[in-house]
Amino acid sequence: MKRNYNILLAVTLSLLSVQSCRETGVSVEEGMGNVEFRCTARSDVSYSPAFAKAGESQRPLPENLIPETGSLKLVLGNGDGYSAEYETLAQYDSPLLKAGEYTATFSHGDPESEGTDAAYFETVRNITVVARKTSTENISVGLANSVFSVVVSQWFADYYPEYEIAIETESGYSATFTSDDTEAGTESEPVFVKAGTALYFSGTAVKTNGAEVSFPKTEIAVTEARTWQTLGIDASEAAAGTVEIVLDDSVVKIEELEIELNPDAVISTNVIPSNVEGAAKPGVERSDRLTDFSTAPAAPLEMTNKRNSNPS
Repeated sequence: MKRNYNILLAVTLSLLSVQSCRETGVSVEEGMGNVEFRCTARSDVSYSPAFAKAGESQRPLPENLIPETGSLKLVLGNGDGYSAEYETLAQYDSPLLKAGEYTATFSHGDPESEGTDAAYFETVRNITVVARKTSTENISVGLANSVFSVVVSQWFADYYPEYEIAIETESGYSATFTSDDTEAGTESEPVFVKAGTALYFSGTAVKTNGAEVSFPKTEIAVTEARTWQTLGIDASEAAAGTVEIVLDDSVVKIEELEIELNPDAVISTNVIPSNVEGAAKPGVERSDRLTDFSTAPAAPLEMTNKRNSNPS
């Protein structure tokens, strides 16, 4: 009688186990498992300097911009409709999961945001949950959007002692740099923008002779994911009134436009055609252009020398 009782108990437990698996949508063969994540946040990104320099293909982001791993957001899902979202990784408690393939997305920040505090980190990993086993996944999370900074050369700052320039993205975000808050030769703080967006340069300035000029909006670069681009803002030594935007060994030239303060003033007809190299702008005497350029520094600066050593 005791033996029959033991057999009956074993059958009952087996039926209860099958019923439990059916209720959770998991067969006995599939089973359950869980996964733990060990995350690190990377600070290194690819680097495109204002002037090409051997050996500088990467650089670290400022430490204060690197997120704590516990603050990473986790989205976990599979092709069977399972989806779970954790606002912070600290909330993830390694729950039992149906064995199979999953996609885990780790992120920090807003991918649509742009600005000095808009660093966006993201990593997507495919993982496997094994039945009756706790797996450990090592995750490295890095910058996913793009970053740029600006260096204004001393030559530019001397030729245009007063200036306000802007770098704008396709989304309409604009970062402004002025002669009051920008130190020549010193790199600006990093600005984070979307990857693959065009960057546009524009602005106004006052030359050493008091003439006011503007720089028309011009596309100067396209951002790259996980890449820091430093834009060099320089003034041409060879062609007065030309701004040069330098990135790596490429140069984008932008000609200044003189701002006419008195539209009723008589314009001199003693001009040189604008299609002649070194010629004045229409309505501006050549002697004035030469006088303007003579006010620039007599010797080239280090930034300009580096550009000349890496011709475009």
